[in-house]
Amino acid sequence: MRISQLSERAGLPVGTVKFYLRSGLLPAGRATSATQAEYDQGHLDRLRLVRALLEVGGLSHAEIQRVLDAIDLPTDSTGETLEMVNEATAKRFDGDSTIDTSEAERLVEELGWRIGEPSPHLAGLARALNAAAGLGLPLSTERLKAYGEAATHVARNDYQAVVNTAEDKQPVVAAASAILFDAIFSSLRALAAEHHAALAQSNVPAPRLSLP
Repeated sequence: MRISQLSERAGLPVGTVKFYLRSGLLPAGRATSATQAEYDQGHLDRLRLVRALLEVGGLSHAEIQRVLDAIDLPTDSTGETLEMVNEATAKRFDGDSTIDTSEAERLVEELGWRIGEPSPHLAGLARALNAAAGLGLPLSTERLKAYGEAATHVARNDYQAVVNTAEDKQPVVAAASAILFDAIFSSLRALAAEHHAALAQSNVPAPRLSLP
């Protein structure tokens, strides 16, 4: 397809597609002349991923480039692909090297999780915990463990989604699980909060969910 068709199918202006080509977020097409090139489904998929990471994930162009670099590197396992994407997304916390992560480390240890040493995501968790403590918000050990159990369930399902996806799509699903699925999970949590608030007002007991 020509660049005009590519932009139309991706729902982006031609100028934006050309910018992504110049910046390296989108690989070059197959040249058919000095000024023309052909693009395929792979280019369309990449454009849609970039748009989702930008508009839904809220990533900067530099952060998106790191994610794309991570999923483009050949790996020997699904776990390695996910680890590389997670490391790429954790770069946003690079400036938090002075944060005390001891409380975050204790929580992870109580949850029995095995993580990288040092995990780049500890700083993000520590920053959130410190902010909550500064506001005097009630975050008991039981409540934090409830968050951890929910996160474990979601992460396990995300991992299985990558494993069960066709091999050529696994890197894209890995990127989605690290960025886009967070937005889905956050939105569902907000909707669930609305649901429970409505139940409390109507005095209707909430159904119990059993999570595997």
